[in-house]
Amino acid sequence: MEEKKSHLDPDQVLQQALIIMQPLVLWLLRSGVRHPEFSVAIKRVFLEQAAGELERLNAKQTDSAISMLSGLHRKDVKAIVAELAQPDSKPTEITRESLGRPTVPSQVMTRWLASGWPDELPMTGFPKSFEMLSRQVSSDVHPRAVLNELVRLGMAVQDGDTIHLCRNAFVPDEQMTEAGNLLAGSTADHLAAGVHNLSGPGGKKFLEQSVFADGLFSESISQLEHLAGALWMQVLNAMVRAAVPLSEKDEPAGGDQRIRVGMFCYSEPAQPRVPQVPKKKARKARAASGK
Repeated sequence: MEEKKSHLDPDQVLQQALIIMQPLVLWLLRSGVRHPEFSVAIKRVFLEQAAGELERLNAKQTDSAISMLSGLHRKDVKAIVAELAQPDSKPTEITRESLGRPTVPSQVMTRWLASGWPDELPMTGFPKSFEMLSRQVSSDVHPRAVLNELVRLGMAVQDGDTIHLCRNAFVPDEQMTEAGNLLAGSTADHLAAGVHNLSGPGGKKFLEQSVFADGLFSESISQLEHLAGALWMQVLNAMVRAAVPLSEKDEPAGGDQRIRVGMFCYSEPAQPRVPQVPKKKARKARAASGK
Protein backbone atom coordinates (compact mmCIF):
# COMPACT_ATOMS: atom_id res chain seq x y z
CA MET A 1 0.00 0.00 0.00
CA GLU A 2 1.34 3.42 -0.92
CA GLU A 3 2.41 5.52 2.03
CA LYS A 4 0.02 8.38 2.67
CA LYS A 5 1.94 11.63 2.42
CA SER A 6 1.74 14.07 5.29
CA HIS A 7 0.09 17.44 4.62
CA LEU A 8 1.65 19.07 7.67
CA ASP A 9 3.31 22.42 7.04
CA PRO A 10 6.99 22.11 8.09
CA ASP A 11 7.29 25.80 9.04
CA GLN A 12 4.13 25.65 11.14
CA VAL A 13 5.16 22.39 12.81
CA LEU A 14 8.56 23.91 13.63
CA GLN A 15 6.89 26.86 15.36
CA GLN A 16 4.62 24.50 17.29
CA ALA A 17 7.61 22.37 18.29
CA LEU A 18 9.41 25.46 19.57
CA ILE A 19 6.45 26.14 21.88
CA ILE A 20 6.83 22.60 23.24
CA MET A 21 10.55 23.19 23.65
CA GLN A 22 10.16 26.27 25.87
CA PRO A 23 9.58 24.43 29.19
CA LEU A 24 12.03 21.72 28.10
CA VAL A 25 14.79 24.28 27.50
CA LEU A 26 13.98 25.90 30.85
CA TRP A 27 14.41 22.48 32.51
CA LEU A 28 17.73 22.01 30.70
CA LEU A 29 19.01 25.43 31.74
CA ARG A 30 18.00 24.96 35.37
CA SER A 31 19.81 21.60 35.30
CA GLY A 32 23.02 23.03 33.86
CA VAL A 33 22.62 21.65 30.34
CA ARG A 34 23.55 24.26 27.75
CA HIS A 35 23.01 24.49 24.01
CA PRO A 36 26.41 23.00 22.97
CA GLU A 37 25.80 19.75 24.90
CA PHE A 38 22.19 19.54 23.73
CA SER A 39 23.01 20.22 20.06
CA VAL A 40 25.53 17.37 20.04
CA ALA A 41 23.24 14.92 21.84
CA ILE A 42 20.18 15.68 19.69
CA LYS A 43 22.00 14.49 16.56
CA ARG A 44 21.78 10.90 17.75
CA VAL A 45 18.04 11.29 18.36
CA PHE A 46 17.55 12.57 14.79
CA LEU A 47 19.57 9.63 13.47
CA GLU A 48 17.68 7.01 15.50
CA GLN A 49 14.26 8.40 14.59
CA ALA A 50 15.20 8.72 10.90
CA ALA A 51 16.42 5.11 10.88
CA GLY A 52 13.16 3.99 12.51
CA GLU A 53 11.08 5.92 9.98
CA LEU A 54 13.00 4.39 7.07
CA GLU A 55 12.41 0.96 8.56
CA ARG A 56 8.68 1.68 8.83
CA LEU A 57 8.65 2.70 5.17
CA ASN A 58 10.57 -0.46 4.17
CA ALA A 59 13.35 1.74 2.76
CA LYS A 60 17.07 0.99 2.84
CA GLN A 61 18.84 2.48 5.87
CA THR A 62 21.90 3.83 4.12
CA ASP A 63 23.98 6.74 5.36
CA SER A 64 22.71 8.80 2.43
CA ALA A 65 19.06 7.98 3.15
CA ILE A 66 19.43 8.83 6.84
CA SER A 67 21.29 12.04 5.96
CA MET A 68 18.60 13.06 3.47
CA LEU A 69 15.70 12.42 5.85
CA SER A 70 17.28 13.82 9.02
CA GLY A 71 19.28 16.69 7.54
CA LEU A 72 22.38 15.47 9.35
CA HIS A 73 25.66 15.81 7.49
CA ARG A 74 26.88 12.46 6.17
CA LYS A 75 30.03 12.96 8.19
CA ASP A 76 27.95 13.08 11.38
CA VAL A 77 25.91 10.06 10.31
CA LYS A 78 29.05 8.01 9.69
CA ALA A 79 30.59 9.09 13.00
CA ILE A 80 27.50 8.23 15.06
CA VAL A 81 26.93 4.90 13.28
CA ALA A 82 30.59 3.99 13.81
CA GLU A 83 30.35 4.93 17.49
CA LEU A 84 27.25 2.76 17.96
CA ALA A 85 29.02 -0.16 16.25
CA GLN A 86 31.89 -0.16 18.75
CA PRO A 87 31.84 -3.21 21.07
CA ASP A 88 32.35 -1.00 24.11
CA SER A 89 29.74 1.53 23.02
CA LYS A 90 27.44 2.34 25.90
CA PRO A 91 23.75 1.99 25.05
CA THR A 92 21.41 4.86 25.83
CA GLU A 93 21.08 4.77 29.61
CA ILE A 94 17.43 5.85 29.62
CA THR A 95 14.80 4.77 27.10
CA ARG A 96 11.07 5.34 26.93
CA GLU A 97 10.57 1.63 27.51
CA SER A 98 12.66 1.67 30.67
CA LEU A 99 10.63 4.63 31.95
CA GLY A 100 7.37 2.83 31.23
CA ARG A 101 7.57 0.55 34.27
CA PRO A 102 7.59 2.31 37.65
CA THR A 103 9.88 1.11 40.41
CA VAL A 104 8.61 -1.58 42.77
CA PRO A 105 8.07 0.94 45.62
CA SER A 106 6.05 3.17 43.25
CA GLN A 107 3.94 0.19 42.18
CA VAL A 108 3.30 -0.74 45.81
CA MET A 109 2.31 2.85 46.58
CA THR A 110 -0.04 2.97 43.57
CA ARG A 111 -1.68 -0.34 44.46
CA TRP A 112 -2.10 0.73 48.08
CA LEU A 113 -3.84 3.94 46.98
CA ALA A 114 -6.17 2.05 44.66
CA SER A 115 -6.78 -1.04 46.78
CA GLY A 116 -9.29 0.41 49.18
CA TRP A 117 -7.16 -0.93 52.03
CA PRO A 118 -6.85 1.24 55.16
CA ASP A 119 -4.10 3.87 55.37
CA GLU A 120 -2.64 1.98 58.33
CA LEU A 121 -1.44 -1.59 57.85
CA PRO A 122 0.44 -4.01 60.10
CA MET A 123 3.85 -4.97 58.76
CA THR A 124 2.94 -8.66 58.64
CA GLY A 125 -0.21 -10.70 58.90
CA PHE A 126 -3.09 -12.07 56.86
CA PRO A 127 -5.11 -11.12 54.88
CA LYS A 128 -4.13 -7.42 54.86
CA SER A 129 -0.63 -6.28 55.72
CA PHE A 130 2.16 -4.31 54.12
CA GLU A 131 4.05 -7.53 53.46
CA MET A 132 1.05 -9.04 51.63
CA LEU A 133 0.67 -5.83 49.60
CA SER A 134 4.33 -5.80 48.63
CA ARG A 135 4.31 -9.49 47.68
CA GLN A 136 1.40 -8.83 45.33
CA VAL A 137 3.66 -6.53 43.32
CA SER A 138 6.95 -8.42 43.46
CA SER A 139 8.29 -11.54 45.10
CA ASP A 140 11.86 -10.64 44.09
CA VAL A 141 12.21 -7.53 46.29
CA HIS A 142 11.92 -8.00 50.04
CA PRO A 143 9.05 -6.03 51.63
CA ARG A 144 11.50 -4.51 54.12
CA ALA A 145 13.55 -3.02 51.25
CA VAL A 146 10.36 -1.66 49.68
CA LEU A 147 9.29 -0.10 52.98
CA ASN A 148 12.70 1.49 53.52
CA GLU A 149 12.46 3.19 50.13
CA LEU A 150 8.90 4.42 50.74
CA VAL A 151 9.95 5.83 54.12
CA ARG A 152 12.97 7.50 52.52
CA LEU A 153 10.74 9.14 49.91
CA GLY A 154 8.25 10.29 52.54
CA MET A 155 5.48 8.12 51.12
CA ALA A 156 5.08 6.02 54.26
CA VAL A 157 5.88 6.21 57.96
CA GLN A 158 6.63 3.26 60.24
CA ASP A 159 5.43 3.36 63.84
CA GLY A 160 6.45 0.13 65.51
CA ASP A 161 4.69 -2.67 63.61
CA THR A 162 2.27 -0.28 61.91
CA ILE A 163 2.89 1.29 58.50
CA HIS A 164 1.11 4.58 57.76
CA LEU A 165 0.37 5.62 54.17
CA CYS A 166 1.20 9.29 53.47
CA ARG A 167 -1.31 10.38 50.84
CA ASN A 168 -0.27 13.16 48.45
CA ALA A 169 3.25 13.00 49.87
CA PHE A 170 6.22 12.54 47.60
CA VAL A 171 9.71 13.70 48.49
CA PRO A 172 12.02 12.63 45.65
CA ASP A 173 15.74 12.16 45.99
CA GLU A 174 17.88 15.27 46.02
CA GLN A 175 18.90 14.89 42.37
CA MET A 176 15.24 14.47 41.36
CA THR A 177 16.08 11.29 39.46
CA GLU A 178 12.80 9.52 40.17
CA ALA A 179 10.69 12.63 39.47
CA GLY A 180 12.69 13.39 36.30
CA ASN A 181 12.22 9.85 35.02
CA LEU A 182 8.48 10.07 35.61
CA LEU A 183 8.31 13.41 33.81
CA ALA A 184 10.36 12.18 30.85
CA GLY A 185 8.39 8.97 30.46
CA SER A 186 4.91 10.47 30.75
CA THR A 187 5.71 13.50 28.57
CA ALA A 188 7.29 11.35 25.85
CA ASP A 189 4.29 9.02 25.74
CA HIS A 190 1.89 11.99 25.73
CA LEU A 191 3.72 13.49 22.75
CA ALA A 192 3.92 10.11 21.02
CA ALA A 193 0.14 9.79 21.23
CA GLY A 194 -0.38 13.26 19.74
CA VAL A 195 2.24 12.81 17.01
CA HIS A 196 0.64 9.51 15.99
CA ASN A 197 -2.79 11.15 15.83
CA LEU A 198 -1.39 13.94 13.62
CA SER A 199 0.90 12.00 11.31
CA GLY A 200 0.90 8.29 12.11
CA PRO A 201 -0.25 5.50 9.81
CA GLY A 202 -3.49 3.60 10.21
CA GLY A 203 -6.88 4.65 11.48
CA LYS A 204 -6.24 4.18 15.21
CA LYS A 205 -6.40 7.32 17.32
CA PHE A 206 -5.14 7.54 20.88
CA LEU A 207 -6.95 9.40 23.65
CA GLU A 208 -5.28 12.82 23.82
CA GLN A 209 -7.64 15.47 25.13
CA SER A 210 -7.60 18.38 27.56
CA VAL A 211 -9.93 21.04 29.00
CA PHE A 212 -9.05 24.75 28.93
CA ALA A 213 -10.64 27.61 30.85
CA ASP A 214 -9.53 31.22 31.39
CA GLY A 215 -10.75 34.49 32.87
CA LEU A 216 -10.63 32.97 36.36
CA PHE A 217 -9.61 34.21 39.81
CA SER A 218 -7.05 32.31 41.88
CA GLU A 219 -9.82 31.03 44.19
CA SER A 220 -11.58 29.44 41.22
CA ILE A 221 -8.29 27.94 40.05
CA SER A 222 -7.87 26.34 43.49
CA GLN A 223 -11.35 24.81 43.27
CA LEU A 224 -10.64 23.34 39.83
CA GLU A 225 -7.24 22.02 40.93
CA HIS A 226 -8.89 20.29 43.88
CA LEU A 227 -11.52 18.80 41.55
CA ALA A 228 -8.83 17.59 39.15
CA GLY A 229 -7.01 15.85 42.00
CA ALA A 230 -10.20 14.14 43.16
CA LEU A 231 -11.09 13.02 39.63
CA TRP A 232 -7.58 11.67 39.09
CA MET A 233 -7.88 9.50 42.20
CA GLN A 234 -11.06 8.01 40.72
CA VAL A 235 -9.29 7.33 37.41
CA LEU A 236 -6.25 5.91 39.20
CA ASN A 237 -8.35 3.53 41.29
CA ALA A 238 -10.40 2.33 38.31
CA MET A 239 -7.38 1.81 36.04
CA VAL A 240 -5.30 -0.04 38.65
CA ARG A 241 -8.19 -2.34 39.54
CA ALA A 242 -8.68 -3.13 35.84
CA ALA A 243 -4.99 -3.39 34.95
CA VAL A 244 -3.83 -5.67 37.78
CA PRO A 245 -5.88 -8.78 36.85
CA LEU A 246 -5.20 -8.25 33.14
CA SER A 247 -1.47 -7.97 33.78
CA GLU A 248 -1.49 -11.07 35.98
CA LYS A 249 -3.24 -12.98 33.16
CA ASP A 250 -1.27 -11.66 30.15
CA GLU A 251 2.30 -11.34 31.43
CA PRO A 252 2.90 -15.06 32.14
CA ALA A 253 1.52 -15.83 28.67
CA GLY A 254 4.04 -13.53 26.96
CA GLY A 255 2.21 -10.21 26.79
CA ASP A 256 4.55 -7.60 25.28
CA GLN A 257 2.46 -4.42 25.12
CA ARG A 258 2.50 -1.49 27.53
CA ILE A 259 0.05 1.33 28.22
CA ARG A 260 0.22 4.59 30.15
CA VAL A 261 -2.84 6.60 31.19
CA GLY A 262 -2.15 9.98 32.70
CA MET A 263 -3.63 13.31 33.65
CA PHE A 264 -2.07 16.69 34.25
CA CYS A 265 -3.20 20.03 35.61
CA TYR A 266 -1.40 23.35 35.09
CA SER A 267 -2.36 26.96 35.72
CA GLU A 268 -0.71 30.35 35.27
CA PRO A 269 -1.74 33.95 34.46
CA ALA A 270 -3.61 34.18 31.17
CA GLN A 271 -0.86 36.43 29.84
CA PRO A 272 2.38 34.99 31.26
CA ARG A 273 5.48 37.11 31.30
CA VAL A 274 7.26 36.93 27.96
CA PRO A 275 11.05 36.76 28.42
CA GLN A 276 12.61 39.95 27.16
CA VAL A 277 15.80 39.48 25.20
CA PRO A 278 18.24 42.34 25.92
CA LYS A 279 18.54 44.62 22.94
CA LYS A 280 21.87 46.03 21.97
CA LYS A 281 21.90 49.81 21.76
CA ALA A 282 22.76 51.10 18.32
CA ARG A 283 26.12 52.78 18.18
CA LYS A 284 26.28 56.33 16.97
CA ALA A 285 27.99 56.64 13.64
CA ARG A 286 31.42 58.21 13.92
CA ALA A 287 32.20 61.05 11.61
CA ALA A 288 35.04 60.24 9.26
CA SER A 289 38.03 62.43 9.92
CA GLY A 290 40.50 63.32 7.20
CA LYS A 291 44.07 64.44 7.54
